[in-house]
Amino acid sequence: MRAKALTLIMLITLATILPGCAERKETLKIGVLIPETGKFATAGKAMKNAALLAKEHAEKFKLSKYEIELIFADTKSSPEGADSAFRQLVEKGVVAVVGAYSSPEAIAAAKVAGETKTVYIASVASTEQLEKMVEEGNKYVFRNAYNTSYWGELASEFLKISGAEGFYFVGFDPLKIFNLGMLKKINASGVEGKGVSFYKSPAVDPKDVVEKAREAAKVVGEKDVLILGDPGTLSVTFVKEYRNSGGKGIIYSVGGVLALPQTLKQLDQNYIAFQAAALENTKKTELTAAYFSGYREKFGEEANNYAALLTYDAILIIAQAYEKNKDLVKNLEEGEFKGAAGIYKFDDKHQAIWGSEKLKGIIGEYVNGKIEVVYPEEFKTSEVVWP
Repeated sequence: MRAKALTLIMLITLATILPGCAERKETLKIGVLIPETGKFATAGKAMKNAALLAKEHAEKFKLSKYEIELIFADTKSSPEGADSAFRQLVEKGVVAVVGAYSSPEAIAAAKVAGETKTVYIASVASTEQLEKMVEEGNKYVFRNAYNTSYWGELASEFLKISGAEGFYFVGFDPLKIFNLGMLKKINASGVEGKGVSFYKSPAVDPKDVVEKAREAAKVVGEKDVLILGDPGTLSVTFVKEYRNSGGKGIIYSVGGVLALPQTLKQLDQNYIAFQAAALENTKKTELTAAYFSGYREKFGEEANNYAALLTYDAILIIAQAYEKNKDLVKNLEEGEFKGAAGIYKFDDKHQAIWGSEKLKGIIGEYVNGKIEVVYPEEFKTSEVVWP
């Protein structure tokens, strides 16, 4: 009798335990390279926030059958830091790595990706060197962010639709590789270039940004566009000094902080145009609105709509690609993947095909206290408004 009772207890216990075991998910470890310290730390914070949101949304929108585990590593805003951080992530058993901010960081990360045979998706940096590395046989490197050419194509598109008579380009010295690549494409637009300058980091020269703003204000005419290649907080200082010095024309930013509604409101400038991967009112997929509203609710601020958004999308791309099977390189090469910025597909150089029907960058403008869209046509809410 006692034996029968013990058997019954064991059966009940197993019946209780086994369903739980069946529901337990396999873990998908994704490494995230972020500049938590150093000159790009502001972007790093937004990238980390977006990555955490992506983990939640992968489950909410059923984009992965795996339990996603994110492991963060600090690049320290340097290529040496990115190299070390990537190796740390590999040691911790990640399946893939996303992130890094600047081009030198991404190049260093891509080299380690090839060496360790670990998939890497660059979610911010635009250097053409990544595509060359793929051509040379490093099949583990992908990029869902714009390449340098596409940054320039969007700026050239704005010069065209605005009817600008000329442009003046101002870059940020720590991002000079990116800025020069972008400028190469803009110079081919046929619009007259009226000057180029780069301001230094405050750590190198605290007054340089103010001096460069004053110089630009003397040159840019009423029907010219000043293209600003700095997505960081220093660009706010530049804009203020430029307008205070009598600077005319349209300020066209590569985005970053000058695409954030709270920054634009605080600046209280009559007009700024900017690039973005997506905006809340450009509903490319159901993830677009989910990203912007989710970021606001979770972190109490407006979403950074480039570095953060594309890091968010990179994590979701990995989740979807790994869902099919564990041959991640092949799945990334052959598949299509949904994100907040649209539907991603990679070309033979492992570059996301920006400019396709399913994946286009956005050009917005801040006018009369409101963000409008001027490109592409399917999301357009306004013509370009000259100040």
